[in-house]
Amino acid sequence: MVTIRAAQPSDAVELQALFEQLVSSPGNADFAQTTKGERVYVAVSEAGLLVGAVTVWQPESFIHCLFVDRQFQGQGIGTQLLESLIPWLPFPWKLKCLATNQSALAFYRRHGWKKLETGLGEQGTYFLLGRDATADGTR
Repeated sequence: MVTIRAAQPSDAVELQALFEQLVSSPGNADFAQTTKGERVYVAVSEAGLLVGAVTVWQPESFIHCLFVDRQFQGQGIGTQLLESLIPWLPFPWKLKCLATNQSALAFYRRHGWKKLETGLGEQGTYFLLGRDATADGTR
């Protein structure tokens, strides 16, 4: 069981550590800089550990980052983080996912995301994915 809440300044060190472990690549290792201007929500375990986060560029309903500590993956935390967006983030939602990240792509497909286009970025080929309010995978 986790609690989803808005990130607080006191979460900065834990967010940075998880970001470096799970998401960052050379050139974007600074979580605060990478997510500047975004809304950030965190998943906190019953023991008080920060175990995941989602960041959103609200003007475009764009999910920039979604990550869960490897020790806590497969427990529904990513789903809870996505579901926490439903009350306030208008559909359709979009995100980019590296084509090589097969586990993330499978997760998004299970949650109703569809491939909209393919692109090439600094980290390689990515898919732009979209999800609308009628997708039935999140609930």
